[in-house]
Amino acid sequence: MTERTGPNRRRRAVPGWRRRCCAAALAAAAVTCVLLLSVDTASAQVRATYLYSLSDFQGRLPYDWARVYVDEDREETYVIFGNIVRVFNASAMEVFDFGDDLNLGQLLDVAVDPGGEIILLSYKDSRSIVTRCNFRGEPLGQVEIKNLPAELPFSANRMIYRNGLFYFATLGAASVIITDEKGVFRERIEFLKLLEVEDQKKAGVEMIGFTVDRQGNIFFTMPVLFKVFKYAPDRALTSFGSPGSIPGKFGILAGIAADSRGNLHVLDKLKSAVQVFDKDFNFVTAFGYRGARPENLIVPDSLAIDGRDRLYVTQGRRRGVSVFALAYE
Repeated sequence: MTERTGPNRRRRAVPGWRRRCCAAALAAAAVTCVLLLSVDTASAQVRATYLYSLSDFQGRLPYDWARVYVDEDREETYVIFGNIVRVFNASAMEVFDFGDDLNLGQLLDVAVDPGGEIILLSYKDSRSIVTRCNFRGEPLGQVEIKNLPAELPFSANRMIYRNGLFYFATLGAASVIITDEKGVFRERIEFLKLLEVEDQKKAGVEMIGFTVDRQGNIFFTMPVLFKVFKYAPDRALTSFGSPGSIPGKFGILAGIAADSRGNLHVLDKLKSAVQVFDKDFNFVTAFGYRGARPENLIVPDSLAIDGRDRLYVTQGRRRGVSVFALAYE
């Protein structure tokens, strides 16, 4: 049953028996579907347990490479697919969706501020725009990016809100604009200029994975270089990675996220796996792997980690979003 509660929101009423059945099924999945390969290192081991895939009552939602964001404060998950924002609660139940009639152009990314307002990054009329919405997804107005240098147009295709700052990334240019929560410009970082000379000259150098951890470190992946980069608040740029088929080496890099312990979770499209490294860039473990079973992955693209260290992985071939619980030894 679908109940409209506003011009831009459709809330689904879920019968109590279905909620109970769903909870029981998720609990069973958490008990029975354990993955993994753990590798002994000097660091604490990380284990991943497959929980479920984001679904409705007809089964797994067949997304291809959706955008996923988790609101850690409210334990809600936001997925952008087909220019619609779908919101799931802590039990992976879809509770409402919006966006099909907002007239904001192509939706690119989503975030939620501490007050619960939803921020959307979209592309319309050959420019990037940032729009604040209330919790129903109804637009409240645009966020103007202020004090940009005259020669610097605002163009971004990824957005992260962290610790009162916006980080707007232009992946193809490997650059990030940082503003305060009101959109006032602070700085621009051009990562290509910070690379070693031989890396700067390689064709196709661009960012793919992009995240900011709780300490303000910026992490990004560059598939052509087979490397993961860390840009610290003190402006130090470090990196690790090399090509190869063995665990700890990279095939085709994709998304990246950091968990509560500072471990880095890096997607490898070629291996269809998540590889885990500790905060000192030591390889810890890998999980996922290509296959048709629920706990397998197929061409994973991006990921996010919530406040309870549950990891959300988007995939291709209509595999949707898979969710894993992380545990530490």
